[in-house]
Formats: sequence, structure tokens, C-alpha cells
Amino acid sequence: MKDLFHGTTYDINEIDVTQGKGYKDFGKGFYATAIKSHAENIAKRNKRIFEAREAKIRQRNPGYKVRAYKAYRYNLEFDDNCVHTPGNLKIKVFYQSDREWVRFILKNRSSDISLHDYDIVIGTTADENTVTIINFYKEELLATNYAEKVLETLINELEPENLPKQYFFGTNVATEKLCFKKNRREIVG
Repeated sequence: MKDLFHGTTYDINEIDVTQGKGYKDFGKGFYATAIKSHAENIAKRNKRIFEAREAKIRQRNPGYKVRAYKAYRYNLEFDDNCVHTPGNLKIKVFYQSDREWVRFILKNRSSDISLHDYDIVIGTTADENTVTIINFYKEELLATNYAEKVLETLINELEPENLPKQYFFGTNVATEKLCFKKNRREIVG
């Protein structure tokens, strides 16, 4: 079993892959990380974003009741034995941030649905700095049909060895390999 963490502003009682948002690295689904602080930072960032939106709505509508947000970190256990013996699960593991990884992320970030049929995807996350670099090269990559030289330059700038790993669960069958720990949730902000 591997400890994983999920950061959010939502109070969740069950893992529901349909509640995930599209245009993400590995598609629409449920995401977790093995790094506790990474999950906490995601929750805190989302709280700030939602609070800023609420403040703008309040400015336009003085009678608007502003919602209070909390940043939660959920503590999970992942039965990672399935990675080596997947059974009926279709699993993709990116062992390195390479050309295939970049292509996969760019493809998924262009759609509000998952553009693959994997149940679980594990690989490096494209954080805010990564997204900036990817967006800088995106047009050139598309114009050159993902030229090897452009991909190599992009990957070198990403410094993938410094990026945290993420775990994507895209189906209910995949989430059966996850469970909440006894101390399932903590408020982190």
C-alpha cells in the first residue's frame, strides 16, 4: 500500500471520477500525489482562486452571500500492487518525462474529456511553471508536428527531475484500488 494525498476545497465522502475537471495533464478524473505538501498547496491555491472569484461577484452584486471555503487534504491508501499485476486494469506509467509524456499531456490538456482509455496513469505532474514552458512551445510543437528538436528543448527546460509525481484515476474500477485512511481528511487552510 502506498500513501497518497488529494488536495481540494470540496468536502468529499467518496471518490467520484466524474467530478474531475477536464483540460488536465492525464484527462478528466481523480488526481492524487505521494507528496503531502503538494496536495496541501493545490488545496490552498484553489481556495485563493475561489475566494477571489467570490470577491469579484460580491463587488458586482452587493447582496451576494459569499461562500466560505476551506482547503482540505485527503489521506488515501493506494493498492499499488496493481501497477505490477494490473489484472483487468489498463495502466500507463511514465517512468520519465520524455517526448511521449509531453505529447500525452498536450493532447489531454486540449480536451474536457479523457482522450485515452487508461484506468490509471502515473507520471510527472505539469505544475504552473511547467505549464508556462509548455504553452511557450505549444504553437511551435503543433506547427512542426512535434519536431524532436523542439521536444528535446522543451523537456530540458522543464527540469522534470524536480517535478512531483501524480496519480490519475479515470474509472470507478481504478478507484477501487484507493481508500480513505482512518484520518481521512485534514483542514490545511
